[in-house]
Amino acid sequence: MHTSAWQQIQDGVFMFQDSCRVYAVQCPQGTVLINAGTGLAANHLGEVVKNEPLTVLLTHHFRDHTDGSIRLHAAGANILGPYWDAEYFLDPEQHFRERQIWNSYDNRWDRFSPVRPIPVTDWMMDYETRNIAGLAWEVIPTPGATNGASSYVVTLNGRRLAFVGELICGHGRTARLAPLQYNYNDMSGAVNLWHSCSRLLDAKPDMLLPSLGDPIDDPTGAIGAFKNNLKRLDVIVPGFAAALNEPDDDDIEQILPHLYRSKYASAHTHFVISKSGKVMSLDYEYNTAAYLAPGKQHVSNRRPFLHGLSGLKKHFGTDRIDTVLVTHFHDDHVNGIPLLQRLFGTTVWAGKHFSDILERPNRYDRPCLWHEPIQVTRHLPDAETVYWEDVPITLYPMSGHTRFATLVCMEIDGKRVAHTGDQIFFDTEGKDFESGARLFTNHVYKNGLDIGCYKQTLEDLRRFQPDLILTGHTIPYQTSDEWYEVLDRGANAFDDIHQSLMILGDGDVHFGAESQGGKLKPYRLHLPTGGTAEFQGWVLNPFPSACKAMARLIGPAGWESESIEIELAPRERKEIQISITAPAGTCCRRQPVGLDMTVNGRAFGQVAEALLTIGHARF
Repeated sequence: MHTSAWQQIQDGVFMFQDSCRVYAVQCPQGTVLINAGTGLAANHLGEVVKNEPLTVLLTHHFRDHTDGSIRLHAAGANILGPYWDAEYFLDPEQHFRERQIWNSYDNRWDRFSPVRPIPVTDWMMDYETRNIAGLAWEVIPTPGATNGASSYVVTLNGRRLAFVGELICGHGRTARLAPLQYNYNDMSGAVNLWHSCSRLLDAKPDMLLPSLGDPIDDPTGAIGAFKNNLKRLDVIVPGFAAALNEPDDDDIEQILPHLYRSKYASAHTHFVISKSGKVMSLDYEYNTAAYLAPGKQHVSNRRPFLHGLSGLKKHFGTDRIDTVLVTHFHDDHVNGIPLLQRLFGTTVWAGKHFSDILERPNRYDRPCLWHEPIQVTRHLPDAETVYWEDVPITLYPMSGHTRFATLVCMEIDGKRVAHTGDQIFFDTEGKDFESGARLFTNHVYKNGLDIGCYKQTLEDLRRFQPDLILTGHTIPYQTSDEWYEVLDRGANAFDDIHQSLMILGDGDVHFGAESQGGKLKPYRLHLPTGGTAEFQGWVLNPFPSACKAMARLIGPAGWESESIEIELAPRERKEIQISITAPAGTCCRRQPVGLDMTVNGRAFGQVAEALLTIGHARF
């Protein structure tokens, strides 16, 4: 009598023991495997594959769960993986090349990531419900062992089954704690497990099917015991339990009758409610109550989660955000916007002078740049009043903290409200204004700034005369005469200090306070088969007189660049186009090419660079 390698869990659900538990679900229109182990299940597919096609869902990137995807893909399976683990699946070579080795305090278990590319054909997106093989699969974001880990909930034969990876692996237990220590001696991942368990319970599963443990028939009891055991870490990690508080379901608080703020946004998210009940969000950022990220600044470590929706539902009966108005491009202000666009079809409004950096981030080399393109629905003009529903809005360009920003001026509930983004803070606790405060300009040179930038912002504020100030990182506060005086002193000091420290005189040769003589766009360019790399960009005349500039691109030996001549007015910044051609057969990854510039016969060297990839798959 033949003994199957698969153990039946219930009608239509089977389990195979490999380096992890591999589950098979027989669906109306195909068969779905959850995780792949080392791929041994490929030898026994005939025992469980009831219908074609065959699909593999991966819960997280660890190679004891994923390496077998290569064999299963060769056997005809489509491989689907969690979106926020994508870098580890697609390009492990690049990941390990970037990985810090010496003096590293980064303890993520990404060293347990795949050592060869995993053939993922599509991504499972947070909060979505995906039809796979004739069943509706719900994606629950459950970071813990990895930052991008997800669980999948499906209803089969009247039971809600949750495939949870290694989130929980038994009554009150998980399989290993080591991956939960993201940094040096913290337990950030354990905090993420706590919140992930809450999201999982909200999905009301009837059974949990872990990848490193036996199926669990009592999800509520098992997770309750697990959360109690997690709290015990506080005995050996003092202060740990303080991070385990459940977020308040009423997660917004009132500022004005039609203006609210999210309680759990890292950079403050504000909501404007129109008379018709629609919601406009001013920026939309990280949820501080849902996720603790590793200290390493990286795409995979900055996963956005929804926030504010519970409070909006409670107070206004709405379960969506209709519009987002962007104050500036930084990741801590925009990273949740693609999530809103995908879930709700949210429209995005932004100042026309910085919309391009949202829509085409690969073109730019700026700090805090979010990697996902954000489609801007309406490109708002400068200094012109437009209306969102019943709310008048006027934008004024700002530079200082960043030149890709706008001062937002609105009228809400009879009050003049200005949002200053991250442009203006003070040396007081909480960074809001109080008597005796000094201005903290929060200027960042690589973000782009100009002498006179804070004077211009102050001029725009004086013209608008706001009653209430919103910012990206403080509670709202009211203006006063002293507030304007402090801004005036700080704006003048900003110019005076730079002009005393730098060569910035009217007759001097200089590239301004930003000290940037040019830029190349796109900053990251991918040519799958080689050829000529075409760049746009700009150059700046450092002289107070009209000049001729010469520019060319510098690459490795054998690369051929065109040379261009540009006529520049005094201090003029002019757009350019320039190209470089790599030899046939070139294969490179993030090869820097430099923009070499000579102005008025004076060499200024390579004032900018771009990164060129040739002959590699794009990621």
